[in-house]
Amino acid sequence: MALGFLYGVLACMIWGFVYLVPEVLPGYPPELMAAGRFVSFGLVAVPLAWMERREFAHYTVKDWIDVSKLGVIGNIAYYWCLIECIQNAGVPVAGMAMSAVPVLVAAVSNIRDKKKGTALAWSRLVPGLTLIVCGFALASMTEFEMVVQASADGGLKFWYGVMMAVAALLIWTWYPIRNADWLLAHPDRSPRAWSTAQGLTTFPFAVVMYFFFWGLEPDATPLLGYDPAWFVFVMVFSGLMGSWVGIVFWNAMSQRLPTALAGQMIVFETIFAVTYAHVLRMQWPEWNMLAGMALLLSGVMLSLKVFQTAKAQRRSESV
Repeated sequence: MALGFLYGVLACMIWGFVYLVPEVLPGYPPELMAAGRFVSFGLVAVPLAWMERREFAHYTVKDWIDVSKLGVIGNIAYYWCLIECIQNAGVPVAGMAMSAVPVLVAAVSNIRDKKKGTALAWSRLVPGLTLIVCGFALASMTEFEMVVQASADGGLKFWYGVMMAVAALLIWTWYPIRNADWLLAHPDRSPRAWSTAQGLTTFPFAVVMYFFFWGLEPDATPLLGYDPAWFVFVMVFSGLMGSWVGIVFWNAMSQRLPTALAGQMIVFETIFAVTYAHVLRMQWPEWNMLAGMALLLSGVMLSLKVFQTAKAQRRSESV
């Protein structure tokens, strides 16, 4: 379980960098940045697919259908909804919506585990989740006024953004659960190959998305924007590290941790993203941000302890 925890932290440490992409590419449309990331992910996956050919030989048609759904819905559709939310309702709304992901994943997974006879008692799961909810609420306290103001000024545009935030939330509640389902059902399969397969299936859709949005730009807009060399570097980095490597670590974690605990690991993505952003801007975080992050970390560590205890009890009962 400790190794799975480490893999989850590494995945979130890498994913935290992805949130800096808009900061280092000012002036680029968010749609092109999102599509460019997954085009890069696909380009990374294509040569790696040859290395995984023996692994892929064991994949069934259903496996390819499953990985296609995960790649397209969990990556492209999720980012589409998130971008629409940010553009129409603002970043604070998107942040608040996604903060519910760890709690929803844990709750849904525990309900599903009840059918398997492996669920935790809610009295043991709720304390950690409560700390996570309180942590997000405290960290987002300074942004609440911005959300209230945006709702007053935005009209239908704002509520469309809220609807897209809910869609993004539901997709990323679905993604880690279904991804973990396949990995737990195939413990002998390589997490690395599963990541590569997601890149392969996402690639053609990302290419279409990129050219579609580039076509909506002014006629004189270059294919790779105003700073092509820097844009390509950032996209390759985010595609290789933020997508392929990050998903490899996440998959490795998903094979080792209960899904109800794995879902809570997403809070580390928020912690690292906030840390990187403040370092980049050379700013100290507000007190409520620091206190909120401490509560988030405490909630996950408490949940980890609960799951470790439950695992040890099951072992002792089976002896």
